[in-house]
Amino acid sequence: MESHIMQGRESYERVLSRLNMINNVTTALTQSFDVDKTLNDILDTVIQVLGMELGAVYLLGEEEQGLALVAHRDLPPEVVDCRDGLKSSRMLARHEDLHCKLAGPLRAKGEVNGLLFVGARTACPLLRQEVELLNTICNIIGTFVENVRLYQERLRDLQIERSLGQVAEELTSELELDRVLPKVMEIAVDIVGTDGGIVALLDESRNMVTYPYLHHLPAELASVTVTRSEGVSAEVIGTGQPSIIDDYKTYPRAVGAFLEAGLTSIATVPIVSSDKVFGALSVLTIEKPKGFSERDVAILTAIGRQAGIAIENAYLYENMRFYARRITQAQENERKRIARELHDDTIQSLIALTRHMEALTTSDETLPEAAAARIRVLQLETGDMIRRVRRFSQDLRPSILDDLGLLPTLEELTADLNRENGLQAEFRLKGERRRLSSEVELTLFRIAQEALNNVRRHSRATQVITSVDVSDSSIRLVVQDDGRGFKPPIMTDHPANSSGLGLIGMHERARLLSGTLVVESAPGQGTRIIVDVPV
Repeated sequence: MESHIMQGRESYERVLSRLNMINNVTTALTQSFDVDKTLNDILDTVIQVLGMELGAVYLLGEEEQGLALVAHRDLPPEVVDCRDGLKSSRMLARHEDLHCKLAGPLRAKGEVNGLLFVGARTACPLLRQEVELLNTICNIIGTFVENVRLYQERLRDLQIERSLGQVAEELTSELELDRVLPKVMEIAVDIVGTDGGIVALLDESRNMVTYPYLHHLPAELASVTVTRSEGVSAEVIGTGQPSIIDDYKTYPRAVGAFLEAGLTSIATVPIVSSDKVFGALSVLTIEKPKGFSERDVAILTAIGRQAGIAIENAYLYENMRFYARRITQAQENERKRIARELHDDTIQSLIALTRHMEALTTSDETLPEAAAARIRVLQLETGDMIRRVRRFSQDLRPSILDDLGLLPTLEELTADLNRENGLQAEFRLKGERRRLSSEVELTLFRIAQEALNNVRRHSRATQVITSVDVSDSSIRLVVQDDGRGFKPPIMTDHPANSSGLGLIGMHERARLLSGTLVVESAPGQGTRIIVDVPV
């Protein structure tokens, strides 16, 4: 009787132990998304409850058909060191020192996604309950692995969506290819998880392919040019279809310079807008292979289309800038012509008129006092008219700008503010006093003229400083006042006043020279306008 009670108690304790194990396993699986740590903890529990000595968990790769050892306890070194998971599991199953072995597949939704193995170096009876328990644990683990992978896949999808949104933001916020394409290429490399990237562009005038934008590759590769029959980029540009090269060394159209750089696996997509292919975007590995998935190609293709739209917009913008330059040049030529006519014709005629009136008042013929007084008034009004026309002529196109250049013209503007408006105006020069190209001098003069006019009309300033810093490669113009300041308008907003239009005009003039203009101001804190232009 007592033996039956003891056996029942032992049976009850075994059942309780197994239920506790299932409960512990389930609890562990619901508390963490760290697959490696969780599987190691579960493996310890399974080994302990089943009375085993060692164990291993293998998982099937998400993309590649192969097993990987992700958790293990007390395995023989040769099994752990084997990089081939399938071979490692076979070595473990056939190991001659193991006399008790139990294994089961990890399943989820009818699909196998891994393997759980436990064993001992001493022989042990394997009861049906142990096998059923292991299968239950395997199913629980398989479902956990599947759920974690679904969760991680969703996280990747969200990250990809954010990255693609960032690509769109970069492309729509900038029209300079030298600024936007390297950033887009960096994002593409990060999304797909490769070592580097290349943007190749088609030079239609020479029918050649160039590589102006590189990421994590030697800078000298940017000087490489190839024909339309060399390289994977040229192939993709020609076909308009993506291409994946698993091993670049075996690619028959490989470019020597890229072979020397160690390129191994490459995924390339066209940079296209509508039906026009502008170039190709490539992401790549160096010295180690990578299997690119259909998802990778789809992501890169989407980025390539967005980059194509950006390039098309940049080309349209360049055309617009070209015509804007032509229009500006025509306007300046017309200003110059009108200013010259005012100076050579209108002002001279007015001067001649004042001399005639002066001759009347100084002639031997005596004029009635009322007539003489009237002539003197007309002389004063004509002199004032001459000053206004001369000022208008100077505003249209000061002759000093063409004769002596930008720096003397800015000095003259500063002197006019001191003389005519009572401002404490100062001009400062840093660097070499030299002439610049007529386009640069004229553009900077117009920006300074607009800025100083704003100071005179709106700022209520008592002091203004105009400074110019000339270096070998650039010039910086700064106009700073101590006036009432303002909140600068956002350039993407539609301006509702003339000051907004004036600032936009200044910005556009700077951009025509591939320069930048920054307005620093706040109510009560004055205004500082900074212009940087390459020369």
